[in-house]
Amino acid sequence: MMEALRRVTGIGGPCFAVSTACSASAKAVGSAQRLLATGAVDAVLVGGVDALSQTTLRGFNSLQILSPVFCRPLSRERRGINIGEGAAYLLIERDGDASTRLLGVGESSDAHHMSAPDPTGEGARTAMAAAIAQAGVSADDVDYINAHSPGTRLNDLSEGLAITSLFGGRVPVASTKGCTGHLLGAGGATEAIFSIVAIEQGWIPRSVGADPVDVDLGLNVPTARLDTRCRNVLSNSFAFGGNNVSLLFGEAS
Repeated sequence: MMEALRRVTGIGGPCFAVSTACSASAKAVGSAQRLLATGAVDAVLVGGVDALSQTTLRGFNSLQILSPVFCRPLSRERRGINIGEGAAYLLIERDGDASTRLLGVGESSDAHHMSAPDPTGEGARTAMAAAIAQAGVSADDVDYINAHSPGTRLNDLSEGLAITSLFGGRVPVASTKGCTGHLLGAGGATEAIFSIVAIEQGWIPRSVGADPVDVDLGLNVPTARLDTRCRNVLSNSFAFGGNNVSLLFGEAS
């Protein structure tokens, strides 16, 4: 795929893949940020692609986390994940006239368990805190969090703890996986685009399938679209092995 994109676009320079499961295309955004910071490139085409396969479906089924019905992230009635497929790309430039900026990238690797998240949410919290610190903003400046939540109880509990410990229960938190399913390696890039659209168009998507919301999470989960200005949006991508990435996007000044 990467070589095909090089041929079609004529892009030169470094070309490589990042393979960290469900955080892969969010990690790739972090790699792009570092390439731009070195001055080695002026722009980076970054994204992710993932397609359905029997290996993937059977693998997740063996973990007993596939939902037999539509997934319901952040809901009291969640039953697991749906696997989706898709692709998303972003062009990240050092200089340009885009209305949205990549303000911060936070990464952590807590290595708690091969497939289960750290129940304390510490790794996720570390990634979110690093993203807002790099951006030079405070938790109060974040207007919306696009949660990683794929619809599993363990992820909801750990991510909920991470978010409330850093932001309290103020900021709206929605998972767009109720719309797309879990796109695995393409999820980070896809959800980055959801976050950018929220900033550009001034609305927060409802968390599809979340009603009735799991109130024990202590989160502000919108079950209807919110038309409101979004100055800064945080997008979370958490993966197997405790590989956590948070991307903070904001309005161009």
